[in-house]
Amino acid sequence: MDTPAEVPRWLDDLRPGAEGEGFFEKNLRHSLMFVKRPSDRLLVTFDNLSNVNDDSVTREPWAYKFASDGGYSHLGIMAHVSDWYRDEGLIRRFEGLVAQGVFEGYERVVFAGVSMGGYASLAFASLVPGAHVVAINPQSTLDPDLVPWETRYENGRRQDWTLPLGDGAALTHGAGRVNVFYDPHFELDQKHVDRFHGDNVRIFKCWFSNHKTAVFLRKIGALKAVMTHCIMDELTEPEFYRLYRERRYLPWYRGALSNYFREKGRETLAENFDKAFRRRLRKRKRLLEEEAATAPTLDAAPAPKPEALADIAKQPKIKGSKQPVDGPKARIIAPAKPWRKLTKPGNESRVIVTTMKNEGPFMLEWVAYNRLIGFTDFLIYTNDCDDGTDLIAMRLDDMGLAQHRQNPFKPGGSPQRGALKAGKNEYLVQNADWLICADCDEFLNIRVGEGRLDDLFAAVGEVDAISVCWKLFGNSGRIAYCEDFVTSQFDRACGELEFPNYRALGMKTLVRNNDRFEKLRIHRPAFHLDRGDVAWVDGGGKPMPDLYLDQGWKAYDGFAHDYARLHHYAVRSVDSFLVKRDRGRTNHVGDDQGVTYWSNMNYNSDADTSIHARLPGLRKEMEKLLKDPELARLHKDAIDWHRAKIEELRKRDGWDAFRDQIKGINAAPELQEG
Repeated sequence: MDTPAEVPRWLDDLRPGAEGEGFFEKNLRHSLMFVKRPSDRLLVTFDNLSNVNDDSVTREPWAYKFASDGGYSHLGIMAHVSDWYRDEGLIRRFEGLVAQGVFEGYERVVFAGVSMGGYASLAFASLVPGAHVVAINPQSTLDPDLVPWETRYENGRRQDWTLPLGDGAALTHGAGRVNVFYDPHFELDQKHVDRFHGDNVRIFKCWFSNHKTAVFLRKIGALKAVMTHCIMDELTEPEFYRLYRERRYLPWYRGALSNYFREKGRETLAENFDKAFRRRLRKRKRLLEEEAATAPTLDAAPAPKPEALADIAKQPKIKGSKQPVDGPKARIIAPAKPWRKLTKPGNESRVIVTTMKNEGPFMLEWVAYNRLIGFTDFLIYTNDCDDGTDLIAMRLDDMGLAQHRQNPFKPGGSPQRGALKAGKNEYLVQNADWLICADCDEFLNIRVGEGRLDDLFAAVGEVDAISVCWKLFGNSGRIAYCEDFVTSQFDRACGELEFPNYRALGMKTLVRNNDRFEKLRIHRPAFHLDRGDVAWVDGGGKPMPDLYLDQGWKAYDGFAHDYARLHHYAVRSVDSFLVKRDRGRTNHVGDDQGVTYWSNMNYNSDADTSIHARLPGLRKEMEKLLKDPELARLHKDAIDWHRAKIEELRKRDGWDAFRDQIKGINAAPELQEG
């Protein structure tokens, strides 16, 4: 039998029939591999000097597996010569990629590399304003006129340093965060670091890692966490040095520090340190053995399929959830007292934090529905509203039914993240019993009891969090806007277990505001993992896999929906979608809600009228709201604005053609109007 030929892993992303988009370019001095994944992060990496002579068939760019596991888009530059990327053709190619918009549409672009690759990450990042940098043991330049003291890398110093991008230290002013990692005891690296200046430059000292800091960080289990922080949020000094404490158990560190003491003539100190290091290792081994021996076997989450765990592991890490350095790690456990008897409705505070822009015609139905099922308060952030959404929110605030705030997010930032950051300081949030971040097109359909939160809480037991998975509802054949309830009009959706794309697996999480809870996030919370195990279940009451403590925003294969599902009416009618497209997204503000978004969110496979059981109560709750004359007037004004906006958009060039195009995408033909 013939042995299958070896192929690089990235080929599976780019081969015909694969889900990935991108390209591979082979050039004499450098090769480029680009894989576009469904992510708002792009990682750009440059190979190190040690990779230059790698001519193996399976060669891949630096950090390829990390990017693949994290689900990040990845542009990897592989070097075939030790030229420090001083290649006029490569510079022109990057300028062309910028002109083509390859780096646009991402919430963050991060350039990263080690040593020679660290220099390149600093230099080429300057072509993408606002890009972040991760430079490990970087040279600032090898231009002999600028760094005559640099005696390493003879071949690099011979390159043409008159080409553009010659001095990485002079190119950081237009960047986002520039994160530099190095060993201050390594003299030549220190001299390069001394050339970096600016408020956006963050220096992280990696003592006794020599010029192999990336390897050192990997060996102490910190490299992946460091990279993830730099890509997903911001790496802080306390967090980095907490991670770097793991060096205490690394023999490499013991040897380097002992040698340092001995070179300083402090033999006794070196010997004492060696003894203390060995005692620390023995103690750690003992603790791990005791932990393994006493670890409880009951109430653990059932093991999902290996493929499901692999998928969770690829989801982005989250900021805030930190496992304790010493002692047992937190786990996800089953809750106590599921299916307890519901004696009387709860009097807890249940708060929704939400962001809105031009949702006027729809927001009162959403408020009424959530009041009906048991939510008590709403913290509504609005921005740039033209249809009176902000005025409706203000009136609800005046009536004591909600609290309204102007969204403080910065231009180009995420309104949802800006709202959550501001909301954590609000009295309403700090004193809530339960919290969730939810949008105006999301309706929680509770499938037990009378469909109220109390019924859900009784079914799942004493939990810290409940995650529910989206069910995507399509336009149900509706073209024109109608002011009837969204939950009544749109009754076609994905099948119960139909997940046509990764967006269909999105989840939102109700979280109890207790001592384990740390921070509310868009899809799931962050927990204090040094305060015990977390009782966190899915929409069927099953404990979530432990991996979710550190990462993940979407449901896994095996996620249950018996007790609750989050109906997501992302498109509504074709005409209303025109207004939504014009408004822009509340989280990924740079993304066009065009054909791709409609194709990914408009599904009409099966009928689902289960939420219609709430309609009689919803109509009564809506009537109560509209008894206020001012609120009724604002609601009508929003409807009139919406209709007028549809007419105005249809007169714009190309918008009627766009309307005709999406009418036929994933349509329910037997329901199609007209």
